[in-house]
Parts: sequence; structure tokens; C-alpha cells
Amino acid sequence: MAGPVDDGARRIGENVRAARRASGKSLEATAGLVGRSKAWLSKVENGRTRLERRSDIAALARALEVSADYLMGGPTPEVQPERREYNLTGLQRVLLDYSPDDPPDVGARPIEFLRSEVDTADMALRVADYATVARILPDAIGELFVHAAAADGPGRDEALRLLVRACGSDATCTLRHLGEINLAWIAGERGQQAADMLGDPVWRGAAAYGRAHARSSANRPRALMLTPKIADEVEPHIGDDMFGRQVYGMLQLSSALACQVDGDDQGAAAHATEAARLAEGLGEDSDAFELFGPANTGVWRTSLAVESGQPGEALSFADSVEPRALSSKNRRAALLLERARARAMLGHSSEEVSRELRQAERLSPQQVHNHPLVRELVADMLNRAGGRDLRGLAWRMNLI
Repeated sequence: MAGPVDDGARRIGENVRAARRASGKSLEATAGLVGRSKAWLSKVENGRTRLERRSDIAALARALEVSADYLMGGPTPEVQPERREYNLTGLQRVLLDYSPDDPPDVGARPIEFLRSEVDTADMALRVADYATVARILPDAIGELFVHAAAADGPGRDEALRLLVRACGSDATCTLRHLGEINLAWIAGERGQQAADMLGDPVWRGAAAYGRAHARSSANRPRALMLTPKIADEVEPHIGDDMFGRQVYGMLQLSSALACQVDGDDQGAAAHATEAARLAEGLGEDSDAFELFGPANTGVWRTSLAVESGQPGEALSFADSVEPRALSSKNRRAALLLERARARAMLGHSSEEVSRELRQAERLSPQQVHNHPLVRELVADMLNRAGGRDLRGLAWRMNLI
């Protein structure tokens, strides 16, 4: 029997009901604001219908004048005694106290050494080794701030490019997967500051991508919703540059998500199709910006199909992806999570869904444990079914 859960583990429907009552809105009025029926909203609040799409969560958040983060419950506390510890105080200190134009008063190691440190953090992130990322990045970022503020010419530019990678990509992704959303946003801001100081439109686009994904897309963050405009600004500058094309491709995928969250299925499809065309022309490259290529584009299209309420199409996209072409455990885990969500929407058995979830958990446990829509899915399956494997997963997510 499931035990009591704390406030952080409440179902999304419970949070919707609490927010609605606090706002003084009736079921009927709230349902009308989001274009749904009173019966649908009642089922959501009572846990009989699962909120599966970010667009529905975004609409409810707007109607109730709360953040989507509130409705989705916030970060997941780990409960395993043997869990790995992630000391984030170093990242917190360097990101909150310093910036590219206001560096710490420390000695800075050579740019070549710091480049190797950022490369090491990149590789650690690919295997979901967040402890290594959190250990390496604080000093590397602080010393790159020093170079950015004090160096001239190529040295300064290289420091700024490395800061876009370290802050806007590695730190942002790590902190988001660990549930530290506010700090992830600050990391994205530091990456954007570095790109603005660099003045290169393509690198500005790269930083904008990282900032766009620091917060859940269900919040409809302005940084995400602006990505179609940013992609248009980057396009004239990419030429034949491989990195520029990869950045532009990822901005197209972000634009598709922005449209999808906004309920614009046609716009989402157009951006995703353009990204797929670019990816096919570039092929797979394990060193590509954010792994842009056919396989990662397939993961994105799987997710977009789930968001648009087309789970059958989502599984078709997922089946077309060669997981071995994804040189990141995080992205392979993301593919499995979207497969699980699609299977649940199609009414597949809890055993089939939990099998996908457990495979994802083995690849990137923190990403699974802190994903609000996956937490909602597991809580829903636990109420409807059971089984040792599902209960074990729910326990590791602090849901029981």
C-alpha cells in the first residue's frame, strides 16, 4: 500500500485544485478559460485524468495565474541512503556572485587547460555523471570569467566561447536534470552574457538555445517563445559553417516546441520538418552542437508528437531513431521517456510503460526522477496498477 507523500510529491491535479480554490474560480469558469469541459477539469483535479501535455498545463497556469512549476510540483528530493551526493555550492557561488564582466579575484589557469576542463565536463554530462560536472565547472567558470574580463583579442574570445559551453550548455542541463531550475536559469543568463560580449550572432544563438531550455517549456518562458525570432536572426550568418548550421538546426527544434506549447501544430510541424531537412544534410556528428543530427532530431520529433496528442506517430518517430547514434545517455533516456509517455497515452500495459521508464532510469536516473510529467505518469500508474518494478521506481522517485 502506498504510504503518505509530502507536498513536493502531490499530483498535478491536486495542485490545480489548490490553485483554483485559492483564486476563487469555479470549476466551470476555469474550464472555460482553458477551452475544456467542467467534467474534464474535475477528473484532472481528482486524479482520474492525467495531464499529459505541456500545452494543457501552460493553459491552466495562465488561467489560474500561477507558474507551471507550481502546478508540476517542483524538484524531487532523493531518498536513497546510498545516493550519490551532488555538491552544488560551488556552482551556486560562482553563478550568483560573479559574471563575465565581474570576475572573482583568483588566479586563472591557461585557456588551453580550461578548454580541456570544459571538454571533460561535456563528456561527463553525456554519461549523466553530474558529480564530475559539478566538481569541475565552478573553478573553470570562475577562471574563464577572469580571462573574459582581463584578456584581449583571441584569448578573450576563446574564454567567452568556452563560457557559452560551460554555462549555457553543461551547467544549465546538469542543474535542470537535478531539479535546480532557478540556478539553471542563472547559468543560462551567464552564458547569454558571454555571447553578448563576444558579439557573434551564431554564438548568441547557441547561448539563446541554452537559456530557452533552462526552465520547463510548460511555463512558456519568454526565452523559449522567442526562439523562432532568434532562428531568423541567426540564419543569414550561418553560411557554410558546420557549427552555425547545427545551432540553427537546434533553434528550429526549439521553435517547434515553442509553437507546440502555444497550440500551433502547423507551425511546430514546419519547424520540425526544416530541422529534419538540415539534419539529414549534415549527418551524424558526435561533436555536434547539442548533438544535432538525424537521431537527436528524431528524439525531438517523438516528443513533439506526444505533445500534439499523436502517440502513434510518436512511436513511429521513435522506432526510426538509432539509439547508438546518440552519443549521450541523457538523449537516449529522453527517447525512452517519450516512448513511455506515448505508450501510456495509447493505453498500453503498465508493464510495457514501466519497462521503458526503468531503461531510461538506468541511463540517466536524475533526469527521470526530476521530470514532472514522468512523475505524474508514475503516480497515475501506481494508482491504477501496481507491481514490484513500478513500486520500486515510485519509491526511488519519492512518490511512496
